[in-house]
Amino acid sequence: MNTHFDNYYQCGDKTFYNIYQAFAHQKSTGHFPRYIIDQALIDSISNFKRPTNLSVDYIRKLMISRLKEIRKKHNKMILPYSGGTDSYTLLKLCMDNDIYVDELVTQVASITKNVRTDLESFAGFKSAKKWIAEKKLIGKHTIMYPTLDDLNYVNDPDWFYNHKIVTGMNLHFRIYCLPSIVNQSLKDDKDAIVVTGHEKPRFLVEDGKLYWTQIDASSGEMMGLTNTLPFFLDKENPELIVAIAYAVIDQLNLDSLLPYDQDITFSNRTNHNKIKWLEASGYHLTPNYFVNVASMGKTKYNFNKKSQGFINELKKMGKHNFYSKMLHTHRRILDLYGDLPHAINFNGKLVKTVNRYSQKVPILQDKFARWIP
Repeated sequence: MNTHFDNYYQCGDKTFYNIYQAFAHQKSTGHFPRYIIDQALIDSISNFKRPTNLSVDYIRKLMISRLKEIRKKHNKMILPYSGGTDSYTLLKLCMDNDIYVDELVTQVASITKNVRTDLESFAGFKSAKKWIAEKKLIGKHTIMYPTLDDLNYVNDPDWFYNHKIVTGMNLHFRIYCLPSIVNQSLKDDKDAIVVTGHEKPRFLVEDGKLYWTQIDASSGEMMGLTNTLPFFLDKENPELIVAIAYAVIDQLNLDSLLPYDQDITFSNRTNHNKIKWLEASGYHLTPNYFVNVASMGKTKYNFNKKSQGFINELKKMGKHNFYSKMLHTHRRILDLYGDLPHAINFNGKLVKTVNRYSQKVPILQDKFARWIP
């Protein structure tokens, strides 16, 4: 079975898996790149009624039954495992319900195997090792360590146009690319499925109305991938998507949020409210508080603690060129596309593309309404 989460940039009559390719097309044609996610997913949640049961037990039952169904359909099930709350929840659900995982795959950040740089991953490894030893429900755990040879892509001045390196809009400051993880895991096995932890619900408030949506900065890294299923954006399990959304909404103070146009996301909640969000969603909290509140996570310009650790390691090794060439790439992108509307933010050193929203689905009191193009 070929599973494909279909998302891309629509730019006129052209589609792209890389925002910089779309910018080049925009510059020559004037067509604005729109972010489009799988229409089958949007259709599946549109007009979907609010589930009557939003208990944690019921939400987890929706997850467990779907995991068992996925396991039954595929000869091999692979789980990219960072040790964060998404992948930890999926793995714990499998372990607690005797669902066999053929392979865990982790791409770590450190080039010197430094525990501080890979603190989140190593925290997650403890649970994985315990389950491997006790449960016998994990075939193997593959850890992908970066090497100096992996840095060579920056020697190509046009590397940021390559969608196999830059999928969607993310210019990572370390060696990381979901397509490389997926492709290495699948190899020639066409009867395998890669189950990822994408993506916690995201809400948008506009003119006092609440919408469900996604942005290219998160789910966009799935562009172009086949045999890959984003578990929390699963078009064959719309009740789970809608149930988690309403469970989260019920613990938000909407009266204070609706008067202002804004994003409502897990990452912009307080740490206390992040824990409430996870618990309402049926997630399992990891044994580590700093993982649960994503203190190692993304920053606006993708220069998070993992990336800082990676760059510091390179500097100590005398490998300054990688960082210098990265900065040069950012400046080049600004020179090329800084004049495009709604395209580039710049903080004095680094660029970041402006987030693009997918189709928006209005959230009513009793149901998700019809999506808005």
